[in-house]
Amino acid sequence: MERTVVRCAEGHLFSTASFPMQHLRDGRIGPGRLMRCPQCARLRSAVPADLAALSTEQISKALRREAMEFLA
Repeated sequence: MERTVVRCAEGHLFSTASFPMQHLRDGRIGPGRLMRCPQCARLRSAVPADLAALSTEQISKALRREAMEFLA
């Protein structure tokens, strides 16, 4: 299963197994999703991280940290 590296509103990097883009009729809701960050354990808005701007070490650490809960 492919994992997506995401960044929470506090800047923490982690991964999730699913990061679907949601639609509300004809318009897109937006790129952010409400997720529980594994570092701060709070519900935060998370968006897909720009992998080109991250080091290999940052990506590997993020892939080891998994989202605690996928909510929306």
